[in-house]
Amino acid sequence: MSEVETTAEELVEDAEPAAEPEPEALPVAEEPETEPEAEATEEPEPEAEPAAEELEAEAAEQPKPEAEPAAAGAEEPKPEAPPGEPASPTVDGLTGGTIVSGKVKTKAAHEIELDLGGDRIGVISQRYWGDDPAADLTRECVLGEVVNAAVLVREDHKGRIVLSRLWAMQQIAWVDIARASAANEAVTGTITAVVKGGLSCDVGVRGFIPSSLIDVEPVENLQALVGREVQCKVVEADQVSGRLVLSRKAVVRAEQRKAAKAFLETMSAGDEYTGKVVDIQDFGAFVDINGVRGLVHATELGWKRVQHPNEVVSVGDEVQVRVKSVQKPKQRVNLTMKLTPDPLGDLEVGGLMSGRVTRLADFGAFVAVSDDIEGLVHITEMAEYRVYHPEEIVLPGEEVWVKVLAVDRKRRRVDLSIAQAIAG
Repeated sequence: MSEVETTAEELVEDAEPAAEPEPEALPVAEEPETEPEAEATEEPEPEAEPAAEELEAEAAEQPKPEAEPAAAGAEEPKPEAPPGEPASPTVDGLTGGTIVSGKVKTKAAHEIELDLGGDRIGVISQRYWGDDPAADLTRECVLGEVVNAAVLVREDHKGRIVLSRLWAMQQIAWVDIARASAANEAVTGTITAVVKGGLSCDVGVRGFIPSSLIDVEPVENLQALVGREVQCKVVEADQVSGRLVLSRKAVVRAEQRKAAKAFLETMSAGDEYTGKVVDIQDFGAFVDINGVRGLVHATELGWKRVQHPNEVVSVGDEVQVRVKSVQKPKQRVNLTMKLTPDPLGDLEVGGLMSGRVTRLADFGAFVAVSDDIEGLVHITEMAEYRVYHPEEIVLPGEEVWVKVLAVDRKRRRVDLSIAQAIAG
């Protein structure tokens, strides 16, 4: 071996000790035992998550008898899901929100037990019975009575199913309210209090009746309605927000219309009634008769001609009327206040009578010879000589003698003459 080769081998041998750490690291990385160790550290992680969920679920379902008295004023616990929607099962397959019926098995002042059948026992405490959380339950029910209640998805420390009669009553009430609203039917409730802007009404849940929807006519003493049972139509219902607006006025008006329709069938021409003036228009006055509105045309307000109906009647006046005609299919009734015979029938042409000047016009003067008869004295009939202005002869309020020249019953006109009356 040459010196060059020997030197190279020595250099390699000298370099080998520096590279010794590298071959030592390789066996550690290639050892098969390291992979199981890594897998062992990763496998417990997926097992930890379901264990935590189960613990949380179990903790949520565990009863808390110690906390109930302290939370007596808190809101009632809600079931996991409303009725009709999927919910987690409780004892014997009952789901949260399910409304069940049971017979009263035992009762005490603070709770009652219900026999739900199938060896299932439910319990209703004072706070879940009704509006009064301090009610004595021994006075609220009798043994054997059937009671409806909603499942609250938990048991108490005795293994009894916790129920809420109050929540069940509210759910049943909301179902009835929704059905009545869809069918445009009335719900029955009790007026419980006078509140700002109206009344509070209990229909299974608390409803509000605005003052404008209490009655057809304004109600002055709202306190007199407290405690009364009433029927109302649903105006607005929102179970989520608990908002319920009712209208007693709609029911009252519907009852009045029904009664008025029945009364209309009994009306016929010639019938006389006492009515109340409810509205006045330029063409006449509307009179209410037992809920039926009839029209008294301006020409039927009396035998005397009027410029406007308010000269004869006012809103609120009670008047005697006679039915002229009834159109039942159109629910129209025409009335008249001309109850006495036509005074023009007794008026004879050529007769002399005294009258009072009521008003003047450029063409003559109007003279009332009775309460229902007013005639015109034309300016040419005021004197035997030519008259330029009526006030040259008469003034309003002055008493004069007149002669009847003509009577037009159809047009309700009477022609009079002062000059011929004086001439005799």
